[in-house]
Amino acid sequence: MSADPGFEVVVGADGGIAPEELARHGVRPGAHLRIVARTARPPIRQAYGALRGELPEVSWEEFEAASRLAVEDVESGPTHPDR
Repeated sequence: MSADPGFEVVVGADGGIAPEELARHGVRPGAHLRIVARTARPPIRQAYGALRGELPEVSWEEFEAASRLAVEDVESGPTHPDR
């Protein structure tokens, strides 16, 4: 076998691999091969700045007002029995 940890071969239009191509890498008749299909992966996109311009600007006063409403909502919300 080839000393390389792996090698690439091309599958023909008929779905086969030419024996000469395998022999070139040291694969002999009767050898067992493990095939790993390479799938196309979409490029990784950075998350930093992904939402820039998508969210409205919020003033500090609006943030504080929303925080107060959230606290009031929690305090006046439904109660749950202890388990």
